[in-house]
Amino acid sequence: MAEDIPHGDRTVRFSEAVLAWDCSDRVIPVSFTQKPPSVFGDAQLRILSGTGRPLSIGHDQYVYLAEFAGAHESICPRGVLRKVLRRAADHGYSCTAGFEFEFTLFKESPETIDNKSFDQWSPLTRGPFGYSLTRAVTNKELFDEILVLCENARLPLSGLHFETGPGVIEASLSHCDALDAADRAVIFKSMIKSWAQTRGMMATFMAKVCENWPGQSGHIHISVSVGGRNAFYDSDSSHNISKTMKQFVGGQLEYMKDFCVLAAPNVNSYKRLVPGYWAPICPSWGIDNRSCAVRVIPGDPAAHHLEYRLTGADVNPYLALSCAIGSGVLGIEENAAVAPPVVGDASEQKHPLFERLPKDLSEATSRFAQSPKAIDLFGDEFVEAFSCSRRWEWEAIQHRVTDFERRRYFEII
Repeated sequence: MAEDIPHGDRTVRFSEAVLAWDCSDRVIPVSFTQKPPSVFGDAQLRILSGTGRPLSIGHDQYVYLAEFAGAHESICPRGVLRKVLRRAADHGYSCTAGFEFEFTLFKESPETIDNKSFDQWSPLTRGPFGYSLTRAVTNKELFDEILVLCENARLPLSGLHFETGPGVIEASLSHCDALDAADRAVIFKSMIKSWAQTRGMMATFMAKVCENWPGQSGHIHISVSVGGRNAFYDSDSSHNISKTMKQFVGGQLEYMKDFCVLAAPNVNSYKRLVPGYWAPICPSWGIDNRSCAVRVIPGDPAAHHLEYRLTGADVNPYLALSCAIGSGVLGIEENAAVAPPVVGDASEQKHPLFERLPKDLSEATSRFAQSPKAIDLFGDEFVEAFSCSRRWEWEAIQHRVTDFERRRYFEII
């Protein structure tokens, strides 16, 4: 669109097929429509006028978010998050959040990516060089463009730097109202990928790009308030951790295995959740401990909050935030208990196998589909539709013969 929508939200008709497409535009046989799987009609789509942002630095085009309304709202990711936030509001709580994304830039185009093997792709920079001043100064022009793009698009950043791994950059989006935070995260990912291609590069938000590199995280910083007061803060308790915060963290840990598929939604997601790479392998929490799944970050009442570290950069922000906040709300409702915080590297702690997070997408999907609390929190229609989509994604990978298999088995067996 050429300019911003001047008045309220508009409802239009739009193909419901996008709710049943996988990432390659193949139709998933979900059951949300009465029509045969190959026949899709139109559904109500609400264009959200308040989300309009300039698509380019020149302010001549705008991009808007939209959400499905009516009968399809129950399986729309944004609708699911609003449902979770309403449940929190019913208890008097309001939530703020901020996403951190790691992404890799390659000096490639869609054509060269298709025509070359991965070991021939050229990342923007070589070597690890996390937090490198040299890399930041050398690439100042690119950083300036990202900062201007985000500023013009009302996506304020609190940090931008190189991370560990060739061509890896981390951007921290400033915290705000939880629903707006998810909106910003969706727009940020799309804009970075689009911007990169205009510069002759490709950006990826895969959870694990290469087995020899660390994974790419999508950590979420969360705070909860009641009556304008930080509900996580208690000056009279150890590390200022309130009873409400303990319950919230307890719920996150209690339901982390059941809801894991919302935070790790792809086959590739589980290749990030391995020991030694600062990604969780078990539900765990600690005080300013980055090896844990939940990191409590103590501070004054304005800064005291937690970081949900299960999520990778490949998440759907609405569903990831629904998982992180929804499980916490359940913890408050159930007065969840929490074990003592982990001291030291959580991945080196001895945990029984049943305490481990799901090992792959198939296991995570089965747990989610069979979870009564998932149905209670997110709704049975969403649980069924999303579980169906994740089973489809799992099956799409299982029968593929990879280059790794050919190299490993071709001659020797």
